[in-house]
Amino acid sequence: MNIKENIDKILNEVGSKATVVIAVKYADPNQITETINAGATDLGFNTLKQMEEVKKTLDSSSTKLHFIGTLQKNKIKKVVALNPALIQSIDSEELCQKINSAAKETDKIQNILVQVKTDTNKTTGILPENLEKLLKSAESMSNINVQGLMTIHPYSDNPENSRQYFRNMNSYFQKSEKKLKYLSMGMSNDYNIAIEEGANMVRIGSAIFR
Repeated sequence: MNIKENIDKILNEVGSKATVVIAVKYADPNQITETINAGATDLGFNTLKQMEEVKKTLDSSSTKLHFIGTLQKNKIKKVVALNPALIQSIDSEELCQKINSAAKETDKIQNILVQVKTDTNKTTGILPENLEKLLKSAESMSNINVQGLMTIHPYSDNPENSRQYFRNMNSYFQKSEKKLKYLSMGMSNDYNIAIEEGANMVRIGSAIFR
């Protein structure tokens, strides 16, 4: 496994079409350091603990941290305190309110993505028909800024099976009354198809740490 070669390959493929968030869920500390040294600009974390550990080792580098896992209510203040570039997994008004309160305490504006449910087997994600209501509610909160949408689609060994989920997400993204910046979708086995269908942010882990 050569992390730098894998990163270079993906960054060259993607180019300026999308931001590559490297998901480090299964990476050890040495691999994460190697990832940063290889030029990774955005890292995605599934847990607060791992995010805290990496934050300690970062100097004033420009590496951006993203929280991409399920956000537990009792961890919100600690996650916000780490100044993530994006919290990508927000799927309820309650989470918006709690993030807004935590950000207000430190006089900051927290950027978030709203997670839309495309996999009926998952418990996370807001139903598409409730999306606009949540976006309007979030717009009234002064210390959060919804910058886009995210989804975790059903996994398939055939990447083409993901295309319809991506197409649907792009439809929600384009039709939204709120002007959105990011559409985060696509992972290691299907990020190229996600980009074809409108993704401008992809989350890639196993294709780098294999």
